[in-house]
Order: sequence, then structure tokens, then C-alpha cells
Amino acid sequence: MSEEPATETDAPGGRLARIGHRLAAFLDRHLHHTEVFPRRTAEEWRDLRRHVRDEAVLSPSYLLMCGLSAGIAALGLLQSSTAVVIGAMLISPLMSPIAALGFGFASLDGKQIRESAKVVAWGAAIGIITGLLLTLLSPIHNATPEIIARTEPTLLDLAIAVISGMAGAYATVQQRGGAAIGVAIATALMPPLATVGYGLGVGNLGFAAGAFLLFLTNLAAIGFAFAVVARVSGAARPITHVDFKPGQIAAGIAAFLVLAAPLALTLRRVTLEVRAQADVRAALMQRLEIRQVNIAQLQVTWPLRGTPSVDAVVVEPTYHEGAEVQLADDLERRWGVKPVINLQQVVAADVAARTSAIVDAAAQRTAAGIARDTPPLTAIRTALGLPLQGLWVNRAARSVQLVPFAIPGWTLGDYRRAEAAAGTAGGDWQVRVVPPISNQLRLTVETDDSGKPVLPGLDDANWALSRWGVRPQRIAGYRGRNQSEADRTAALAAATLAANALADGDAMKPVLANAGEDRLPATGSAVLIDMLPPPPPLAAEPSAPTTAASPSASP
Repeated sequence: MSEEPATETDAPGGRLARIGHRLAAFLDRHLHHTEVFPRRTAEEWRDLRRHVRDEAVLSPSYLLMCGLSAGIAALGLLQSSTAVVIGAMLISPLMSPIAALGFGFASLDGKQIRESAKVVAWGAAIGIITGLLLTLLSPIHNATPEIIARTEPTLLDLAIAVISGMAGAYATVQQRGGAAIGVAIATALMPPLATVGYGLGVGNLGFAAGAFLLFLTNLAAIGFAFAVVARVSGAARPITHVDFKPGQIAAGIAAFLVLAAPLALTLRRVTLEVRAQADVRAALMQRLEIRQVNIAQLQVTWPLRGTPSVDAVVVEPTYHEGAEVQLADDLERRWGVKPVINLQQVVAADVAARTSAIVDAAAQRTAAGIARDTPPLTAIRTALGLPLQGLWVNRAARSVQLVPFAIPGWTLGDYRRAEAAAGTAGGDWQVRVVPPISNQLRLTVETDDSGKPVLPGLDDANWALSRWGVRPQRIAGYRGRNQSEADRTAALAAATLAANALADGDAMKPVLANAGEDRLPATGSAVLIDMLPPPPPLAAEPSAPTTAASPSASP
């Protein structure tokens, strides 16, 4: 297709050519006078287009640089290093063929579109193969947050692609700053390609397909942004000079559809998620009777084929039992499909505690990335079988903490067995049950065959202390009032045994309690564990000052 200018009268296209000419004149009047885009002659614009086309050629150096860039990006993804991933993009050559692709769309140049697409395809293939080989050779196969973040497009990914595409196109038109803008463009393209290779290397086709969709979406957004800026600035070949050949038009339409299809699918998915997030936010505020500020974290994922899922962290003054089921029913009535709900309710009574919980939730989200690994909360709560007044999930530590209500007649051993049952249902998530705290624990003393004291409940007490996060303040042995004086040594020995076990070898001197102090039964030996230190003695009330009466003078 020739770059030589043609007159408007002999150019084919008729009405389309006149419309293009009027549009170009309109843009020239309303944009160029603002000096946003440079004013150049037709010959200068032609030289720029020729330069863009010459830079986007398939060469051994291009393939080598693509491989090196993808290799560094793949290693950065495997070790979850954002700095390495960004640093790898400094050597990526992907900006040149994308610029040529965008200029081809702006100029309706089917030949340039086809040639540029071929160069991009070769670079993409090199990136995927490099990521695949490094994944197979690497001993690290864990799905890091950097990898998971690139397994499906989001609204932020689209925004990054469009903005970086516009910046790259503007830098190309201005003929400056191309290297720096190329980093942003490569950041949106090369890591997804390396992630495709990782997905193929570990046999996770879901990761590979999602990352490839992200690559196509970003490629389309960046290419179209280049096309828009090239057309608006006047850098693209005037439509009045386009030679419409059937083969070239077919190639351009095919390339457009290949890029536009994933972009349309991603936009549809993002639109669904944005609307769904608004619905979830409204449902949470209505069902839990909270304000928007109490929703610390909210993420809605709605795949094109699959069930929507909701991950939310709310901070509220009281715990709402069964809120997940009620929320799922509310959203099912709105959407017609029942979502998967992962609702974490953080109970915080005062403003300071709520603020701290919101900050902790944000920090935890940063540490854990956007990993979609969620604990089986429904199975855990079913296995526990207790009403809860608090629940907290730590994604970074992969732990679930449950705070049940006090159950009359339950011992620490009962709560410990409930934790074991819930932990089995939790799979590889660590489940911790915090039993209702007591100011004082009592352990019954028994004797073994050799006559030495034993404490059957010592392990349960040690477990409870670790869940409460406290240390005993006093450990006392008790001998019943009706026991002989010879049992004094046994009671003190039992207290010493408890002190050594509960204080982790720390020096804690046990004492001997008496019946009047601890109000224990008249018979039986026990060990008493005080959780709280004794209150300080009350200060004596200061006495009123006295003054000596002076003798009165006699009249």
C-alpha cells in the first residue's frame, strides 16, 4: 500500500473520504491550536509513520530481547518480587510492534496490521515458551500473589492498559520518552505471557487461560489507544488517502475481531462485577445494619462461566449469626444465581477498636495479595457446632479464629475437642477456638500407682492459656480441711508440677491455698490457677487534720 499522497478527487471511497476529510479538519481546528499535539508537515508525519513501521520488524535481536525480558519477568513472578518484574520490562521490545499495530488500525492499513500482528505473535510465543521452560526448571512451583494477580483481567488492569497505551502513543507522536513508556506497556503484557507459561508448566489450564485473556485484553486496549491518539493527533495517514483493497480490508477486520472479542468479554465481566459489588455493599448494609465505612474489604469475582463469589470483611459492634446464609439468599433473589459467600465479621465495640480492625484488614490483604484461597467456613462452623460471637480469618497465616459463646456445663476439654473437629473440617487451614475466659482455673489432683500427684486437666489448661494469650499470675496447691497434715507436701508438689508445665520452665513459685481464701470444698485436693493479678490494696483514707484548741481568754 503506497504512502504517496493522492488527491481527494481521484481517491476511492467517495462519501467516506469526504467524511474523513471533514473530521480531520474539525480535529485540526479544535485540538491542534491547543499545542497538545505537535504541528508537523505531511512529509514529517510520513517520516514518523515510516519510522514506526521500520522499528516493528521481526529480527533475531527482537526475539532475543523478548526471551530475556520474559525470563526475568518469570523469575520475578516465581519469587513474588514486584521490583524484579518491573525491572525486567526495561529491556522489553514490545512497544515497537504495538505502536505499528495501532498506527495500522488508525490508517486502515491492512498490510501493516498483518505484519505488526505477526511480530507481536512471535514475541508472545517467545514469552510463553520462556515462562514454561523456567517453570519446569525451577524448584519453586507455588502460585505467588504476583502470579495470581495476572490470572484474570480486572477493571484496574484495563485502566492501566488504556492509560499506558495513550501515554505510549503520545510519546511516539512527540518522539520522546518512548523507553519509559515502554516499561508501562511491557508491564501490562510480558508478565501475563510469563504467567501463561507458568500455568502450562504446572498443568493449571485455568491460570494459563486467564492470563492469556488478560494479555489479549491489554494488547487490544493498548493497540486501540495507539490508534485513537495517532488519528486524533494527525500522525496517521489521512483516510482520504487510503486505498481500499478487499484483501487488506479483510485482514484488518480479522485482526480487529481477534483483539476486540476478548476486550468485549472482559468489559462484560468487569461490568457484571462492578454492578454486583454495589449490590453486595447495599445488601451488607441492610442485613447487618452497618454503614459503608464498616465494610473493611469487599471483593466480588464473577467469572464468565461459573458461580459468583463474594469475599467481605466487616467491622461491627455485634456478631450476626447466620449472616452468610441470609446474604446469599438476598443476592440469589437479585441475581437469579446463588453466590459463594465468605463473610468475616470482626466484632469491635468502640471506635478505636473498629479503626484498628479496618487497618489490620487492609494490611492483611496487602500481605496476602489477592489470593482467592478461602477457608471452608461453612464446613468449619458445622463441625464446631457452637454459636459464635466472633470469627476472624488471617489469610497470610492461613488461620481461622473462632470465639464461641459460653456453653453451660462445658469444660475446657470439650472446647478443645470441638477445635479438633473444626480443624479436621478446615483442611490445610489452622483452626483456633478461643474458649470463654475465666478468672480462675481449678485442676483436680489425683495420684498415680507410685503415689505421685498427677493433674488430668493440665493439658487442657495449657491449651486454654495459649488461646487466651495470657500467663498465670498465681498457682496455688490446695489441701482440703479434712485432710491430714501429711497431704500438704502432695498438694504443694501438684502445684509445683503445674507451675513447671504452665510457665514454660520459667521460675514461678507455687503457694499453698486455704479453704477460706478460695472457698473450696472441705475434701479433695486441687490446684488453683489465677488468671488476673490480685487487686492492689486500698490506700488508707487520710485522717482529718486536728488542730489544738487555744485556751480562751477569760473575761
